[in-house]
Amino acid sequence: MSKRFEPCGVITVTTDFGHRGLFVGTMKGVILRRFAAARIVDLTHEAYVHWPAEAGFWMARSYHYFPSGTVHLAVVDPGVGTDRSVLLAEGDGQLFLAPDNGLLAEAIERSAARVYRVTEAVIDAHALTDKSATFHGRDVFAPLAAALASGTLSPADCGTETSDYVPSIIEPPERRGAQLQGVIITTDHFGNLITNISRDALADFHRPRVVAGGHELPLHRTYGDVAPGELLALINSFDVLEIAVAERNAAERLGLARGAPVRVHDGG
Repeated sequence: MSKRFEPCGVITVTTDFGHRGLFVGTMKGVILRRFAAARIVDLTHEAYVHWPAEAGFWMARSYHYFPSGTVHLAVVDPGVGTDRSVLLAEGDGQLFLAPDNGLLAEAIERSAARVYRVTEAVIDAHALTDKSATFHGRDVFAPLAAALASGTLSPADCGTETSDYVPSIIEPPERRGAQLQGVIITTDHFGNLITNISRDALADFHRPRVVAGGHELPLHRTYGDVAPGELLALINSFDVLEIAVAERNAAERLGLARGAPVRVHDGG
């Protein structure tokens, strides 16, 4: 494993809660009540609801922008209140805390993390005394994140190390002969279609051509390389393939959403 975790007091929070109501605010309140010096960063609260895969996709591609010693807390938890486990992963000098539902799988692999299944005894020792069955983000995960970020709880004291955790439900891109098959993971605020095909996966293609929604697109460097309203493909700032319409909404234009297939072949 790479460098060990030394807490720096930063906590990122990723959820599918949105910004209506008090869910995000009360989570932060619990963190600050337990660790007043915490520096909390909202990574996103607009992860696709009930679908841990998107939150995990973004966490795995963003954690390295944060200082060593950061705790990354993610709660997209359709199994809240059931017997699903709580996972803690330590990799690249950072911690990842989330339900065991596939959310952490890609971050674990990318950071070569050591994984712990948090014991019920540790959960009970840190959780709020009036723990609910439906809001573990506030009652379980926020207190654990505060304890880890403050250094009052160490990863090794959270439970036993394990290699048995739920994998991501997103299949990696598959090479089929001369073609590469991937899928759309999400759309952003602009309607750009973001796929699971990485820059590295395109290294063997001389002139990549991207096929999606019945259109075949060349790979460009940036949005301004084409006229407003034109379709294009590019490698975005998180090093994955994206399909866009310059100054327009590609999701609306193509009628595509998460799970839609995307294919890459060589134009020669």
